[in-house]
Amino acid sequence: MKRVLFQGERGCFSEAAAYKYFNERIDGKGFFTFEEVFQALKDDPKAYGVLPIENSLVGSIRRNYDLILDYGLAIVGEVSLKITYNLLANPGMPMSSIKEIWSHPVALEQCRNFLAAHPEFDVRPVYDTAGAAKKVKEEGQQCVGAISGPRATEIYGLDVLESKIEDHAENYTRFYVLSTNEEIATGENVKSSLVFGINDSPGILFKCLSVFALRNINLAKLESRPNLNSGKPWQYLFYIDFYGSIEDEKCSSAVENLQEVVSYLQFLGSYHVK
Repeated sequence: MKRVLFQGERGCFSEAAAYKYFNERIDGKGFFTFEEVFQALKDDPKAYGVLPIENSLVGSIRRNYDLILDYGLAIVGEVSLKITYNLLANPGMPMSSIKEIWSHPVALEQCRNFLAAHPEFDVRPVYDTAGAAKKVKEEGQQCVGAISGPRATEIYGLDVLESKIEDHAENYTRFYVLSTNEEIATGENVKSSLVFGINDSPGILFKCLSVFALRNINLAKLESRPNLNSGKPWQYLFYIDFYGSIEDEKCSSAVENLQEVVSYLQFLGSYHVK
């Protein structure tokens, strides 16, 4: 069995993404914070980490971009998971009894319309959607509901008061599969990722992106993050996802060309997308 680490309790979406990606039984372990997952991966070279990187409704999970670079991990896979939320409560509790709602801040952001329709609820952010369900169950809360996913519903034996309460049906999260060991993928359904820094000069970002456009390489994502190591404000690192493997000649040529115009470049991985 693959040893897989993730943030959250049993029943969380990251665990579900791990099962989908590896398509087999896993030896899974959840942690309280993203930072704890990254540290555990550094301490256990045989383990994989599954962490969210982008949601189709609320955008990027920016902290994980920073941590990938800080801990020097490789991206070895990507998996997309449809996200749906239920409002859960202990068995027998009617909707009218609910005074407080617990869930992860990102989940609450994805259910804004539902919460706006229920101003009577006192909303309390917690560290994990499945953790909210677990806490409601273990503490026998009588006036608290949890916003969580279908797996948590089954695992913790809670009743569903409202189902599919996310703002939009097309709600998906992309997860990266991370490892301390690089695994270069080739063939179909492959993406590659890298991060680069630039010197401040006219047209420099255009020059960087043109190395992909001129070779007809499709970019999947461009994300900027503050470059805290530059010693100056308003300096950025740019994370790029593009289709193809670094083993493909046109991709390797593009990256070599990019190295000529940037001040810093770190290749993060070529990986299969599921």
